Amino acid sequence: MFTANEILKGVRILAFTTGYAGPYAGRLLAGYGAEVIKIESRKGGLDTFRHYGQHKDIDAAPRFIECNLGVRSLAINLKHRTGARLIRELLGDDELRKANPKLVIVKLPGFGTEGPKSSYGTWGFNLTAFSGITYLWNHPDQDRPIGSQGVYPDHLGFVMGPTLMVAALLNSRRSGKGVTIDLAQIEGTAAVLGTTYLETSVNGDDPKPKGNLYAVAAPHGCYRCQGDDRWCVISVRDDEEWRSFCRVIGRAELVSDGRFTNLQSRLKNRAELDAIVNEWTAARAAEAIMTKCQSAGVPAGVVQNGADLLKDPQLRQRNYFSPFAESLIGPFEIPRSGFIFRGMEEDPLRLPNRLGADNEQVLGELLGYDKTTIEQWRQEEVLA
Repeated sequence: MFTANEILKGVRILAFTTGYAGPYAGRLLAGYGAEVIKIESRKGGLDTFRHYGQHKDIDAAPRFIECNLGVRSLAINLKHRTGARLIRELLGDDELRKANPKLVIVKLPGFGTEGPKSSYGTWGFNLTAFSGITYLWNHPDQDRPIGSQGVYPDHLGFVMGPTLMVAALLNSRRSGKGVTIDLAQIEGTAAVLGTTYLETSVNGDDPKPKGNLYAVAAPHGCYRCQGDDRWCVISVRDDEEWRSFCRVIGRAELVSDGRFTNLQSRLKNRAELDAIVNEWTAARAAEAIMTKCQSAGVPAGVVQNGADLLKDPQLRQRNYFSPFAESLIGPFEIPRSGFIFRGMEEDPLRLPNRLGADNEQVLGELLGYDKTTIEQWRQEEVLA
């Protein structure tokens, strides 16, 4: 049977990546059959995530493992003249395209490769701030921007990168021409705030943080539930859902209450409405609230933490977690890609190879160098 891991079979990717966006993009591509070779060096150029965590072994950093599953490793000292030459042989935009006009190159710089900020150092949080998300993802009464711990530029980058790469590969097979993709993470992030730009450019408004407020739903918020730090999100979008919600909480009289008869009145009296909802949720378990609301056709969801997600029956039913019985950090489970190919089998995820584990195979098979030469380079710290 054809497996999902053969979709990108025959595609070879050389990855000069660090952190989250680039490495995770490589992980996704490797998971569906591409041969992804990550290039690093102990002499300068190790993936930043190798230093995250308490492990002294740079191959055992949990964040590095998470982002580099299925990826091979080539360790080349780019500060050595021979190392730089080998990289030019392996990957050079103009040089390689002369030999392979179908070559596709994807770059994921924070601000893009052109423009006055193209040389700026970037990380998930300063890109989130620059995009406007840190300011907007806030509650109106906060005295300073707080934002979120989620590094959304990275998440968007590692989804957009493989998507654009596959599109470019399909085009190169059809047209015989490759392309270099300049994917500025800040632009991909800012693009998700489209309605915010429209508020300014069309209406001249200055959008402010709205917290959990939503102009087309009430009640709409995150409500405290029974237990320590337990919460449930509830969203009532129209009058039909409002009538159902009133039945759920045993307050049928609220349907005819003049303060809440339609969406506009519920929005106007949101504070009083939230007080009623909070009184009901505070005495009940979040999971029971979600189940009861969903059964009545009212959107609701438990605010889950990591432990909740690991045991969630929905995710377990879909085999969302991939188990590793043995690894450098012991047994663990890790999320898969988040989608299923129906009618195809899918091979298990693979741990990333140790740093430099593929030196001999890559330099021998790809570039044709013999073992003696490769060993000499190892002694000279070209491969390090």
